[in-house]
This record gives sequence, structure tokens and C-alpha cells, in this order.
Amino acid sequence: METVIQHHHTALHVADLERSARFYADGLGLRRLEEWTSGAYISELFGRPNVKVRALMLATDDGNFRLELVQVEEPPPAIDPSQAQPGTAHIAFTGIDVRRVFAHMAAFGYGALSEPVEPASGPNGGGLLIYLLDPDGNRVELIQPPGWQESAKS
Repeated sequence: METVIQHHHTALHVADLERSARFYADGLGLRRLEEWTSGAYISELFGRPNVKVRALMLATDDGNFRLELVQVEEPPPAIDPSQAQPGTAHIAFTGIDVRRVFAHMAAFGYGALSEPVEPASGPNGGGLLIYLLDPDGNRVELIQPPGWQESAKS
């Protein structure tokens, strides 16, 4: 029997579930799907006796990407993901007008590592890129591929 692996979701551990939900849902436009509080199994899964977890599942409008925000009660000390330390990751979104979304997120008070950057080489050469920082310092890359404006109008 052949197995075909599929993406189910990506999770981010956050300090404040609602604060992060505002960034991803109200700011970037992901849809809120379902919110829940963990059951007894989560202690075994996390390897932490009596841990309590709240979670919220979000999705892009096309449903191809799902993001789970997880808030752990009494979390271990945080690291600074904005510095791209080993063990951290970033998520990336495309299909958007980077300058417009950057201005929208800045109006909400969210930070970025720079203004939008125009790469001169690589797979996105001629497009636009930016790393936004979510409320916990996670990098969120926005990618506007070369020629996006023209193809979006067609």
C-alpha cells in the first residue's frame, strides 16, 4: 500500500492566543475555523504532566494552508525567533500585494524587519519580499512574485 503524505497544519506556539489571532486573522486575513481547549491526552502528547493548552485553527481562503495557534499554560521560557536562531522557522504567504499588506499591517501597529525588498536574483528576483514580525517575534514572509501585478489583472 502506497502512502501519500499531505500537509495537515503548521502550528505556532504563542504567548497570547487572541493577540496572535488578531495578527493572523484580522491583519493578514486568515479565516478562523475552530477554537478548543485541550483534553487529558495533551499532557501525554506534550510530555508535560497536567499541561493545559488552548488552540485556534486558521486557514487561508482556499483552504490549502492551515495554521494552528497554540497557547500553553505556564510555557517554558521563550526564545527570540526574529533572530532566525536554529530551531525556529518562518511561514510564508504569496498571492498578495506586498506593499498594500505591509501598509495595512503597519497601520495595525505590527512591525517588520525592513521595508519591502526587491530581490535582484533567486526565484523571486524582480518581485517583492518582506518579513513581518508577529506578536511573538515569529517571522512571516510575504512574497510577491515577479510579474504578479500583471498576472493578477488578467
